[in-house]
Order: sequence, then C-alpha cells, then structure tokens
Amino acid sequence: MSTMLDCWGLLPTVPAGRAAERRQLILDTSRRLFIQNGFHGTGVAQIAVASGIKVGQIYRDFSSKEDIIAAIAFRDLSQFLDEATLQRAIDSGDMTAIREWILAFVSCDDDIEGYRLMPEIMAESSRNPRVARLQEDISASVKSALTAALEAWAPGKDRETARSELADLILALGGGLCQTIVMEAQRGRDYQPLCERLQGIVSRELELIRGGESGQPLSA
Repeated sequence: MSTMLDCWGLLPTVPAGRAAERRQLILDTSRRLFIQNGFHGTGVAQIAVASGIKVGQIYRDFSSKEDIIAAIAFRDLSQFLDEATLQRAIDSGDMTAIREWILAFVSCDDDIEGYRLMPEIMAESSRNPRVARLQEDISASVKSALTAALEAWAPGKDRETARSELADLILALGGGLCQTIVMEAQRGRDYQPLCERLQGIVSRELELIRGGESGQPLSA
C-alpha cells in the first residue's frame, strides 16, 4: 500500500505532528463533502471553508483534488484490507481468521456513508483519466490481497484457475453489494438478510474449493 501511495506522490514528508493532523482534517472533511456532493460537485474552495484550512495550504499538502481523492481511497482501502492481520493469519496458518477476512468482502457494517464513496470513484473515473487510473490501482491491490488469502486457504497449482474464478466472484458480489446497500438504505430497507445470503454463498464456495476437486466449476 505504501508503494502505491509513493507512486502517486502521496506519502507525506512529515509523517507526524501538526502537518499530519492537518492532512487528516483535509481528508476527513473532503471525504464527507465528496460523499454528500460527489467529486464533481465539490471544489477545493468548499473543502477550505468546511475545514478552516486555506486553499493555498491545501494545495501545498495535495497538489490536486485528484490527489485528495486518491489519499482518501487508499486510506479507506488500507483500513478495509488490513493486510497486516491477513499476513499474520497466513504466517500462522490460522484458517478461521483467513476465512473471516475473505468473508468481509460480503459483510455489512453501519458506515452507510462509507459505502457511497466507491460508486463516486467509479462515476468520476468515467470522466477523469487520473481517477480511472486510481480505480485500476485499487482493483489491482484488492485482487492481489484476495488472491493471497485464497492461495493460503486452498493452496496448490492445480487450484489456480478455481482461485482466480472465486476471487472474481467475490469481487463482483462485493461490488454489487456496496451499491445495493446504498440504494436499500435510501429506501429504508433492511439489507442485512442479503449480506447473510451472500456470506452463505461465499462460504460454500470456500469449502468447495478447499475440499472439492481442482477445476470444479463454481456452484450457482
């Protein structure tokens, strides 16, 4: 994750102290405004007013609005993936922890606003090439982590195709779930039963890929 941030030029030169607190405030404020108004509908001037930080200082911390978007996305992604926890589970052979980590892709939490961010990134990527590259980087990072988890769960060269298919299935279900949660929350509907059904589907596929024959097609 730090390599991705470095490639985007987003690693702060001063990692602690007032500068870090200021950057955190900019990111928190921007995230809230992006979710409320969309990326296209939020300008740096609005971020400055809402955060109390001058426009010039914001541009000294982040060279563009796209850099703010990227920093927020990578921060949220880092928290969601929690790759350190996954690596500990892999190193220790903790299959229960690995399974729970994988199931997080089709789990629900109460951060409804957080679910709105990814659809905003996808919408902005259609008109902004730099955000499109951000979307590609995020997808690659998520697929890499999920592939590592699945390889630890069901190792073996003969399961490589099945692991790739299952990773694609989990990512598709998770992406669809994210958008569905946003819509269902707006309608005041309970989306928890859907999350439970999706967890059941993924759980069955995890057991199949670990215990079934390699190359066996994914169940419907």
